[in-house]
Order: sequence, then C-alpha cells, then structure tokens
Amino acid sequence: MSKHQEKPLIAAALGHRPSRYPAWFMRQAGRYLPEYRAVRAKVDFTTLCQSPDLAAEVTLQPLRRFDLDAAIIFSDILIPCVAMGQSLTFDKGEGPVLSRPVRSGADLKALKRPVAAKDLGYVGEAIAKTKASLQASQTMIGFAGAPFTVASYMIEGAGSKTFTEVKKLLFTDATTLTGLLELIGDVTIDYLQMQVASGADILMLFDTWAGQLTGPDYRQFVFPVTKRVLSTVRQTTGVPVIYFPGQGVDKMHELKDLEVDVISVDWRTRLSVAQGVLKNVGLNVSLQGNLDPQTLIAPEALLRSKVRSLLEEVRTIAPRGHIFNVGHGLLPHTPPESLTTVLDELRRFQF
Repeated sequence: MSKHQEKPLIAAALGHRPSRYPAWFMRQAGRYLPEYRAVRAKVDFTTLCQSPDLAAEVTLQPLRRFDLDAAIIFSDILIPCVAMGQSLTFDKGEGPVLSRPVRSGADLKALKRPVAAKDLGYVGEAIAKTKASLQASQTMIGFAGAPFTVASYMIEGAGSKTFTEVKKLLFTDATTLTGLLELIGDVTIDYLQMQVASGADILMLFDTWAGQLTGPDYRQFVFPVTKRVLSTVRQTTGVPVIYFPGQGVDKMHELKDLEVDVISVDWRTRLSVAQGVLKNVGLNVSLQGNLDPQTLIAPEALLRSKVRSLLEEVRTIAPRGHIFNVGHGLLPHTPPESLTTVLDELRRFQF
C-alpha cells in the first residue's frame, strides 16, 4: 500500500485520489468537548500547550469520539512569541495578551531568535506522542501562525478590531515591520521543520488577519515572507503545506507564484469562486473547507442538507483535491453530536 493510499488527507492534498473522503475540523480539540474542559479545569492554557503529555491527550480526544482522518497538534499560534521573549496570558473573555508589544526598532532588537528544538521542543514531543497513537491512515498535522498574523498580535499586544498599531507601523516605520516579519519568518521555518522532524505529515500556516490589509500592501509586505516560509518548509521537509489566507476571497488574488499544495477556504467564499480565482493566478492546488462552523448548531436535517450541498459543489467544480473541513475553527458552543452528524453524512456521500 502506498503512502498516498494509507493517508487519505495526504492523497487529497497532493491531487491523488484518496481511499476515502478526508475530513478534519479546525479547533477539533477544544472547549466544545467536555473531556477537554475537564483537563483545562486543572491547568492554565499556556501550561497545557507546554506539557507534551497533556497536549497529546487533548489532541487525541476528538479522534476517540469521531471518525476523523487527521489530528492537529494542540497548541496556539502565539506559542513561538514566548520563545522570542514575550509572555503570553489569556484573560477571561479577552483572548490572548502578549507583554511588551513591538512598536519600534528598539522593541524589535530586544526579541530573541529561539532555537526551535530547544525552546519549542515540547511541541515536537507532543507531536511524537500523538503520532504514536494514530492509525496508519490518519495524518498528523503540524501548524504555525503566518508571519503577518503573528506580528499583528506581537504589535497590538492582543487581538484588535482596528489594528491601529499595526497600520501605524506599516505607514510610519515599515523597516521595523519588515524586520519583524522576517524574524518571525525565520522562527516559523525552524519551528515547522522541527514539527516535521517530530512526526508531522503535513503543515498548515494560518494567516487569519491577512484580510486587514489591502491587496497591494499584502503583496508588497506580507507575500514575500509568506512565500519564503511555505516554499522553504515544503522543499526542505518534503511534506505538503496548507495555507489559510484569511476570510473572503480578496487575498487569493495576490497569491500568484505561491508554492503551496492546499488553500483553505473560509465559509464566506464559495469553493467555486475560490477555485476560479486561484486558477486565474496560476495556482493548481487542492482546496480545504469550507462549512460555516455555525451550521453545526442547526437542526439535524438542515445540517445534513448543508453538508450535502457543499459536497455537491465539490463534485461540480472537481478541484484537484478536496479536504472536508469548516471554514474556520469550531466554536465553544458547538454540540459534539453535530460532528457525528456531519461525518455520517460525509461517509454516505458517493464521491
């Protein structure tokens, strides 16, 4: 049996016909699961991410419940920021908070260039522990935040609705912004290479906040480092890579010459539209997505109908490959039984 036949997700990512329709869910390990909440009741979030045994345990929890084709390591896109010298806390109801925001050249110089195997090795250990418990057909996903999205948090110091500090740096001190992006790019390459060395079969780069930039600003400041990260890890590790360019279709127009295997599509964009734009810029890639995660609160009949509609669209547009997923992460109020319903409908579908 070939590697592609063994792992349906890898086959779909590379444009080969998988043995079955691959499916996983962004944030499939998390607050909607009671067994995850039981673990979190005993440990804070950052400690959980830094504890290989616990991180592996919560990574595996959804695979015990659901018929999934992949595990994505439980961590956070801001974990590398800790190794770079910021401290990370999660304020209740406020999301992540990073100390010492980067808003000047001096702030940038104060950051450290971590050694991934040493300073972030606990993520690699968690991947190795998780991988040992997977079936041969299941894929181990490693991930990181894309440089701009990580930089946005490092500059703002927290999440933002306006990204004023990011834009201020962009418009008044682009040299510092570019330097920060390049540093994060270097760290991200090392970090992802370490994840593959630890057992990751495929990598995903999340650029959740790319949509905060205009197309020209994205292309000038963000695309070069994003391309460098993706092409370097793809060429040096030999594993496929997935890129999530944020919500909507706008940034897909800017992806010409990107070296990538899969584009993950947000639910706000039809898969057919995404495929058209990507082909127009010369990308022959597989698609991932893009069920609206809020659909999982719908009544069962409607939920099944939404899943079928998405699958019928895939059949109609016939992308190079398709990985079933939500358009963005599962939400805390998601009923676990809804995932069972979605996967049941998927398994009934003749593709």
